[in-house]
Amino acid sequence: MGISDLQTLIESDPVLSKAGVSTVDLVKTAWGGGGGGVGSTPNRLALVLDGESCLDRLYGGYYSDWGCGGQWNHMLEFMSVLFQTLGQANIHTATFLNGSLEPARFPVWVQGQLKIKQNVRNVLRHLHKRGTPPPKVWWVPPTGIRSVVRLALRHLGLPVMCSVECHTLEVVAFLRENGYHGILGDNTEYCIFDPPRYFSAHKMKLTLKFTLETQEIVMDEVAKAFDLNPNRFSLMAALLGNQTLTEVDLKQFHTRLIPEIEASSSSSKVSPDSVIRAVVNYIRTLVNIDDIEALGSEIFGSATDPRVAKLREVVEYYNSGTEDGYKKFRPSKKKKKESIKISALASDTAQVDSESKEIYNSVTAGKKITTIMSKETDETAERLANLAIGAGDEKDAKDIATDSMEAVAAVANNSVKPSENGKYPTKDTRSSPVRDKPVIPVVNNEVVRTAAERHRQACMSPYLYNLLTTGEILLPVLMEEEGGEMAGIHTVYREMRRRVYGIVFNLHHANFTKQKGDEEMKVAKRKVEEVVKKLSKVKGDTIIMKNNEPRSEREVLNEKLEAATAVVSQLAKALPSDSGTIMTVREWVPYNRYQQAEMVTPTSLSWPVPTVQRLWFGTGLEDKQRRLRAFLSVMSSDSPLMLQTNHVPQHLLLMASVLRYVMSQNSILRKPELDAFLVTAFSPELLDAEYLARMKLDLVTSRGVQLAALFMEGVEMALLANDACGAPVPFLMCCPWLFFDGKLFHSKLRRAVSAKNLLEMCEHRMDVVVKVERMRKAILEGLVPEFSNPPIPALMNNMGMGSMGNMGMGNMRSMGMGSMGNMGNMGMGMGPGWGNQFNGRCFNGGGPMMYGGHGGNMGGRGLVARGGQLVG
Repeated sequence: MGISDLQTLIESDPVLSKAGVSTVDLVKTAWGGGGGGVGSTPNRLALVLDGESCLDRLYGGYYSDWGCGGQWNHMLEFMSVLFQTLGQANIHTATFLNGSLEPARFPVWVQGQLKIKQNVRNVLRHLHKRGTPPPKVWWVPPTGIRSVVRLALRHLGLPVMCSVECHTLEVVAFLRENGYHGILGDNTEYCIFDPPRYFSAHKMKLTLKFTLETQEIVMDEVAKAFDLNPNRFSLMAALLGNQTLTEVDLKQFHTRLIPEIEASSSSSKVSPDSVIRAVVNYIRTLVNIDDIEALGSEIFGSATDPRVAKLREVVEYYNSGTEDGYKKFRPSKKKKKESIKISALASDTAQVDSESKEIYNSVTAGKKITTIMSKETDETAERLANLAIGAGDEKDAKDIATDSMEAVAAVANNSVKPSENGKYPTKDTRSSPVRDKPVIPVVNNEVVRTAAERHRQACMSPYLYNLLTTGEILLPVLMEEEGGEMAGIHTVYREMRRRVYGIVFNLHHANFTKQKGDEEMKVAKRKVEEVVKKLSKVKGDTIIMKNNEPRSEREVLNEKLEAATAVVSQLAKALPSDSGTIMTVREWVPYNRYQQAEMVTPTSLSWPVPTVQRLWFGTGLEDKQRRLRAFLSVMSSDSPLMLQTNHVPQHLLLMASVLRYVMSQNSILRKPELDAFLVTAFSPELLDAEYLARMKLDLVTSRGVQLAALFMEGVEMALLANDACGAPVPFLMCCPWLFFDGKLFHSKLRRAVSAKNLLEMCEHRMDVVVKVERMRKAILEGLVPEFSNPPIPALMNNMGMGSMGNMGMGNMRSMGMGSMGNMGNMGMGMGPGWGNQFNGRCFNGGGPMMYGGHGGNMGGRGLVARGGQLVG
């Protein structure tokens, strides 16, 4: 119940939907009435896409293999076609992603995450029992989808931004400031803000005829159906309940309107639409709504009730998103021109951009890439017209308390008679969880300004700006089984995050400064102690020579003591005010249902890392090297072979560093699973979206899904580490579609079960085998990996696939890994104690390396094939 149910009521109620909801084709809308145009030239329609509401649409819809971990090339192809269709229809778009923490909405965010958590449980239970793709009703956004969407939009050259403080308000403010015509999203607050046009993102459908169908909600028609003046929408929304003035706060008021709420054991027995209609009727009956405080004191019984202030705050919030509110508070254009110049990162150079594009083009040479050329939003700002939303002035001297009491009685008695000002005007008249405070140092202003600007432009991980300004990070629910065979994924990457915190908060510099200050303080205090000892030994008025003059020894020592004490005081003042405190970052993780944050301390790297200012803005060759070394150190990947492009190609550096970090954590991956990731990255089919769409999986395993989530969360954290270190890896080299596809990874993981060796796993492509072995050697260089060997799910035995021994997964020998005690003799060329003869296919005497037993081939077992795609 609350404001979130208003849009649901509008779309489902027969009367309201008939009046205010219509199905439209955006392509025809652009040609028929979006903006100005003459003759056959299509009109210009400018829309703001709320990316948070469009995640499932931008991903390509709920096609059957969504649970495999992310089909990123399919998503890129879909987005290319989608925005190309929009561009051909002359529809200009700007996408907003949610990058704000919004502390006031934290309870709402937690509720959403807990719903996702339940879906995750259902999906994993389904996979354990049936091994088929889960139904779309349990759809969970693939891990890392927001970052991949952000990278894809940048790659396609489309305008993309990230909100900083309040997502919906910033979307509406951008629309009004730049003269856009409408919003494509799904948030009830947009109904209250009433943009010129509001289209449903959830209903958006790209058809085979390249039409883009969706639903449009016209709030002016909804207001007519409610017979409610649109200038009262803000008060209506406030009295329905939101994250500030909650439904609990309003329960007593709702009970006065609907006595049945008190009679029932819980308010859930009263439908949300009944409450909404009751509140609408109450507001229609009011004669005067100018004095919100007086109205609030009557509703809640006292002017000193804290809910009165909340009511005023919420009404002001909703008013600020309307046309009149924007005109009242819009920023001055002069202030924009006088804004402070933002420093660019030293790694953002034309040369780096050109080199990364060359590498990207060479990697994707065999693939047709759709390029979308779009103009910057600033070029359309002057040509696109704002639509003004009118609101009438109200002046009535009737007593607020009497007015409200009469309105409550009318609603309760079902005898509502709307006031002239309350009804639709004619044409002539219109609690929170436990929160320990994080402890972070003051961050350099230039760093904060640069981070804020890059955050707004969606050029860096949204985690980073929030970390720099608040010391807080919200980690979402992932596709993992709590208490299962795999440790919590967020826990796996905690050490990496601690290293990132150490870099962004200059922990090494702070420790060095503190150590140096402590040493100087010790020396100064020692001098004071020495002078005091000498003073205690002075007898009588001993005379000494000082500067060739006879002086009293006690007097001379007192002068020295005073000088030494002054030095101690000066050093004490010079110490930073937070030098004695321990830095802590507040991490919200799903493992305790977000009831209490975990306070995490940063950690330093093993070498003297430069300050974040030097990492971000240093232009020398040494600075460039230190940026890359800092990133690799955070990822536990600071080893010689990781820098050799013949072992780790540049577009696979991010992937290799993630896998090396995972391998540095003991007992997570099995040997064939590591190879499955590598074979996926080097597979020629990776960039063939059409082939991947046709490919069908005979089995989707719970472990495979969780491994994909583990890897993609690693990519997410690697993007954070890269941005924290000054972006040494260009963004084009960070695009996951260059090295991962969840569906292809599952097929390689299944093949690893039946393949006798790496050559067979690579489908007898010797060039792929060589590349996999080289990259595996770089990943495992200097490590003594402890590969995981969890039990095989019972599902495989239940499906008539033979014993685990026949599958080659029952023991380590049949997998080609030998006993754990013989791992030192495998000869993988990984540092001391390892031989050099191992080539990935033979070990321990040259026998074939078995990925599975001869009974492991699962073809023709009668499994139901699931695959294909569902567009739109």
